[in-house]
Amino acid sequence: MLQKLIWLRRATVAKSQGQCLKSSEQGLTLLECLMAVMVMGLTMAMITPPLVIAAATRVQNRQAEQAMQIAQGEVDRVRATLARENGQNLTLARLPAIATVSSNLEAVAPPARPSTSSPMKSSATTCGITNYNNGQQIAINQGLRVDVDGDCKADFFMQTFRTAGTIRGSASTPSDFQLGVRVYSILAATSSGSLETKPASLQIVSGQGNRRTRPLAVLYTPFSQSDQGNALCSYHQPSAQTGALSAACN
Repeated sequence: MLQKLIWLRRATVAKSQGQCLKSSEQGLTLLECLMAVMVMGLTMAMITPPLVIAAATRVQNRQAEQAMQIAQGEVDRVRATLARENGQNLTLARLPAIATVSSNLEAVAPPARPSTSSPMKSSATTCGITNYNNGQQIAINQGLRVDVDGDCKADFFMQTFRTAGTIRGSASTPSDFQLGVRVYSILAATSSGSLETKPASLQIVSGQGNRRTRPLAVLYTPFSQSDQGNALCSYHQPSAQTGALSAACN
């Protein structure tokens, strides 16, 4: 009788342990599921803002890099134009328009926002690109739209201007002048705030920052008579008394 009671006790304990083990293998409880959802929500809330800020900053830095390439490309275009014409018979319309300032190009007002019908510079020949490089001078207060990827949609717009400089000798090429280039994001063409001339800050941002009002790239570059091949000859030509100098310049 005692052995039978011991056996029943052991069976009851084994049965109760088996039931507990079976219950633990059935899955998560509702409370455990709610705790898991809360942990996942808190984790997403913590990591999402840094990811958004990092993505926005990366896009802004990329646009700033492209804007600087556009500005530097305009400087190179003007420099190449001066060198190609070699100081003779230069069409002044190939150069940026002259600003009504003596030397401080930073005082030049920002351009007006370009419209969808404004001239556009693009690498795609199907976009009806402007003949800007062939002599169409853009007014100082007009922004030249720029398409960088050839999809016939403007990505930036550019403002270019220069000081008058000086004309030496019989050459028509100006020298000793200052060139200014400002490149804005196309977002600034539809913004409501007033355009500014101070470069946009490239700090960490979560949105568009001040790209809607400020230029992404600004360059002010001096051009002297050394930028053109015959500038020294043109400078001395009026006072040359012998034919030796003229022969050397031809």
